Amino acid sequence: MKKIAQCTGIIFIVGLFYVYLFQPNKDVYISPSFNKVESNMNTTSLDITSGEVAEIPYNFKQMIRDETPSNNFDIYVAEDNIEGNPQLHGIYQPLPKTSLVNINLRTGEELWHYRPNLLNDVIKEQGVTVLPKESIVEFNEFLLTDLKIGDSLFLTLPSGLEQQIVIAKIDIITDKVTAWDLQNTQQQHIGKITKIDYLTEGSFITDNNEEYHLRTVNLKGWITTKNHLISNNNEAVKNNSNAFLHLIE
Repeated sequence: MKKIAQCTGIIFIVGLFYVYLFQPNKDVYISPSFNKVESNMNTTSLDITSGEVAEIPYNFKQMIRDETPSNNFDIYVAEDNIEGNPQLHGIYQPLPKTSLVNINLRTGEELWHYRPNLLNDVIKEQGVTVLPKESIVEFNEFLLTDLKIGDSLFLTLPSGLEQQIVIAKIDIITDKVTAWDLQNTQQQHIGKITKIDYLTEGSFITDNNEEYHLRTVNLKGWITTKNHLISNNNEAVKNNSNAFLHLIE
């Protein structure tokens, strides 16, 4: 009788355990299942020493989609205008040319006057031996230093023709060096005049595409065409470009 009671108690306890284990409202943990996509690539028939390339499995895209993790990390995008990298600046835009709205025509004023009688003085100071008297000038330094941006005047050439110029820009490089950028009436850059202490030199192109060079020392000098200087086999053009560079430094 005692053994029957013990067996009944054990059966009752086991029954309670199963009821607790399989009760309807208890959350049951279900381990995740992964669907592994099988590859149909025949690895046994591939000779790895022959250089043969295996064919792409028919379900290759599905294999990548199912087995490659996807990260939603932020992607860094470079800024459009990083300074110093021209490839990131878009289409290159050239610098606009200087646009002068107000042009002040200074009539009756000459930047130089022709002085044939100064030929010997110019030859002595500059060493240029072959120059026509018609090219010898006395420079009007007062007018040059008085010019402002937008001022315009006519330059009288040795041939008697005139070239209208407009002051487009003034660069004060040092206390002894100043440069005036020249434009024509179509706002095209045609040349420059530079004053270096007691020296004035420059070059410009006329409307008929003739190049002129100017050089004065102590306000006395010459203006003539590049073709004339070359035809007389002298170094004036070269000197006009390189003279007195030590004063700038």
